[in-house]
Amino acid sequence: MRRGIIYRLGALGALSAGLALAIACGGDDVSQSDYDKVKTELADKDQANQQLQQQLADAQKKPPAATDKALIAAVSVTPRPTATPLPAGTTPPPAAARETPPPSTYLKAGDFYVYAETLVTTTASKYNVAANIACTPSGAFQRGQRIVFRFDIVDLSTGIRLNDKAGPTAKGVLPNGDESVGRFSQRGGGSVPGAPFMFSSNWDIPLDFPLGGVDYKIVITAKDGRTMTWKPPALFAAGGNDTRPKVVQ
Repeated sequence: MRRGIIYRLGALGALSAGLALAIACGGDDVSQSDYDKVKTELADKDQANQQLQQQLADAQKKPPAATDKALIAAVSVTPRPTATPLPAGTTPPPAAARETPPPSTYLKAGDFYVYAETLVTTTASKYNVAANIACTPSGAFQRGQRIVFRFDIVDLSTGIRLNDKAGPTAKGVLPNGDESVGRFSQRGGGSVPGAPFMFSSNWDIPLDFPLGGVDYKIVITAKDGRTMTWKPPALFAAGGNDTRPKVVQ
């Protein structure tokens, strides 16, 4: 109904404009009778226009028709995405198991807390391959590219972050047997005032390294002989995807 009223208003507007244009273009050749006739028609059209305007205002005050409601519902209701099914034979853990922290969360004194991340760098590797963005966390790399490992270690027996004075050994160990000894340095190479100090190391991915996840680990040996091997937890999802850093090309 509203759409029909709007169309009729448009048609009346076009007709009124045409009549006015006819008067203007006629000039002195328009007779008095013709002028009076057009004037009367314009008055009738103006009255009809006012009536349609009132009908449109009344229609806007009414609730939308059933077809309008259906259209609104179709536009505003978005179907919920379908969950990706688990692989055959996989049983999801019960809700309580997912919500309860595992025992490894409550570390005992003498353990180490580790935070680690992998980054891309614009520094070329020994294979002369580099990323086009600098010092940015990433989980996707290509063969020949350099991976930067950045990690922070806290000795839970003292509550102190390990540093160069504590004399620890912290190194990254790669799945092909390569090792990358960490060095305690300031992020940004000292070019950013106030940047924190962390351990970092790097590894140039061999050109023949297989595509897929990189199962690296960090081996920590404290000055007093305590040692710990840390591996980043990997979340495996349906379809074979997981959260490990990956060599993708």
